[in-house]
Amino acid sequence: MPRINLFLNTIKPIQIEDIDFNDSLLAPLPKLRTKAQKKALQSILCNVARYKGKPLLFSARNQKNLPDQYNPFGIGNKPLVSVIKQLRNNGLLKLEKGNPWYAKDDDDQFKSRKLSSFVASSRLIEIAKDLGIQDQAIKEIPKSFVELKGLDENLIEFQPTAYTEHIDKLMKGYCDFMNQQTITLDGEPIEELLLTRKYKDWGGDGSFLYGGRTHHPFMSLPKAKRQRIQINGKPTRSIDYPASVPNLLYKQLTGSSLYQQGEDPYAVEGIPRSTAKKYLNMMLNNYSRQGVIGAIRKWLNKEASKLEIKDHDRAIDRLKTRGAIMEAIEERNLPIKQCFYQGKAMGQHYAWLEANLVFEVAYLFTIQMGIPVLTVHDEFIVPEDCSLESYLYTTALDETIYDEEFLLKRLG
Repeated sequence: MPRINLFLNTIKPIQIEDIDFNDSLLAPLPKLRTKAQKKALQSILCNVARYKGKPLLFSARNQKNLPDQYNPFGIGNKPLVSVIKQLRNNGLLKLEKGNPWYAKDDDDQFKSRKLSSFVASSRLIEIAKDLGIQDQAIKEIPKSFVELKGLDENLIEFQPTAYTEHIDKLMKGYCDFMNQQTITLDGEPIEELLLTRKYKDWGGDGSFLYGGRTHHPFMSLPKAKRQRIQINGKPTRSIDYPASVPNLLYKQLTGSSLYQQGEDPYAVEGIPRSTAKKYLNMMLNNYSRQGVIGAIRKWLNKEASKLEIKDHDRAIDRLKTRGAIMEAIEERNLPIKQCFYQGKAMGQHYAWLEANLVFEVAYLFTIQMGIPVLTVHDEFIVPEDCSLESYLYTTALDETIYDEEFLLKRLG
């Protein structure tokens, strides 16, 4: 489901005044007279013409307008939401409200945050067509595949660097290639693979050293359902990096991953693998053991499956305390012990290492080898008849683009 595209505009300006308001059902919109609202309507109509009856995501919350880099035509969020609601009131689109961060369900549990969305009616599509807004009359400003946010979650404008230019080239090539393929799940198409790499400015210096993952709705599907994805009519299977982040850290600090040595960083005596995996990953994303204990408590109370809770109970029965579980994991992974308890920012840098490698490999498969693959964090969904495992460990990152020395400098 695409987000409303603020990079669309008409090649020639349309005159909103030319709309026959009585005939178009827009007559009851007396507020649609400000310049900002007219600009918002034009943006909406361009999206309606481009995406027809597809649902379009947007943020309905009261927020600052996006910076010019992400919003080149200066569409205000408040007038955009106002016009969408007025079009809904006139029956010209269907609106589905999202969930704000504070929304709770009947059990007083926080709901997953979700953007609002709308679907244009056939009448609104006709209005856009009557105004001459069709694909050939729409211009689209090239959009960066890089997004940088501050710690307040607001987008930040940035100057392109060798790294961001490389990521733009890599992601554009990958997305263009994949959008030429036919990707389906249970016969329904998976479309609009416009995967923006999302970074956060944890360093406060505008660097692109934290994060870099991307998202598409299919990535949130259960693994069992993703296994039913077909690419160009062919069944698929998944291959991945076992214990990807810990193994990347081993590679960075020792020159060789445990996987290459035939070992598993999550294989800790007396601790079920699911428990060791959860603890180790939390140890990579918290500042202290106490922080890990709090995160584990929250996970057990709200997210863990019955099997995961059972595995955790077995670990406690054997080692007695959560502190003892962490000590056992540290002892098992002494070569990367210095990576533990470095806080959330460094956890995001570890994710940065993973994202860089994954998309370099995805670029190798698609652009250089012509093989379509989908990515889900450290997983690749590939055509069933393609044997690609050997390529996962042969891709090198260009040292002039990727600042891999940052990790060594930071850990000292």
